[in-house]
Amino acid sequence: MFPEITSKNNEQLKYLRKLSSKSFRDAEGTFAIEGTKLFLEAVKNQLQFKQIFITSTWLKINGASVRDRLVTLENNKVAIAIVSPTILASLSGLQKPEGIMAVLHKINSRPGTFKRTVLLEDVQDPYNVGTIIRTADAAGFDCVVTSAKTADIYNEKVLRGSMGSVFHLPIYQVVSLLDTVKQLKEQQVTIIGTSLSGSCLWERQSLNGSFAIVMGNESQGMSKQMSECCDLLLKIPILGQAESLNVATAAGIIMYDLIRDFKECQTKVKDN
Repeated sequence: MFPEITSKNNEQLKYLRKLSSKSFRDAEGTFAIEGTKLFLEAVKNQLQFKQIFITSTWLKINGASVRDRLVTLENNKVAIAIVSPTILASLSGLQKPEGIMAVLHKINSRPGTFKRTVLLEDVQDPYNVGTIIRTADAAGFDCVVTSAKTADIYNEKVLRGSMGSVFHLPIYQVVSLLDTVKQLKEQQVTIIGTSLSGSCLWERQSLNGSFAIVMGNESQGMSKQMSECCDLLLKIPILGQAESLNVATAAGIIMYDLIRDFKECQTKVKDN
């Protein structure tokens, strides 16, 4: 059904390997994904595919429904090829490759609202970034904004950590996160940061308007300039003997607490 690639030196495979480099991704405007979950999410969200590489075993296991999707993509001029498990393993970032990798065009900027926003200042671990994006999506946030030094959202680990949330949640990578914060403040968005010197999360005042949460670097936290821009600084109380929380864990706790409070305030307004 699909042509087979038997050489590791094939030009299409060389292109796929180069996408591990951010500079190459930026220059080409493309990125790579791996795994059935991300493939199906990309199809569901109507992303633009460039190339797809699959093993015959993966095709047999996933049945007619996946085969039909592949035929539709091929009819839309997407290059699809069969490769051996050995070749796929040489390209994969997983210990146990599922049998599918693909090259896609980067997602065009989508309009978003900023009523509930997550801002990432120099969060460098890709898994942390992916997890925060996934949690923001699950908690009902409108968008995520990342600084220039935050891990690239098209990094394979960010994509896996987000489990497809990158494909539909508006995400903006900006040159200056401080300038973005200043613009949000001009729009009456409350900027909330995290700090050991902040107020206890449980004891803060209720929020009824738009807000943005700033999560800082894993080891350094927020910059001094960012901290000074915040309207409110919060901390999560540590009740046990752990010294601190992982930034993705902390972000999840704060996001859900603020969303719960926001929803309750909205309900009270409607009731009145």
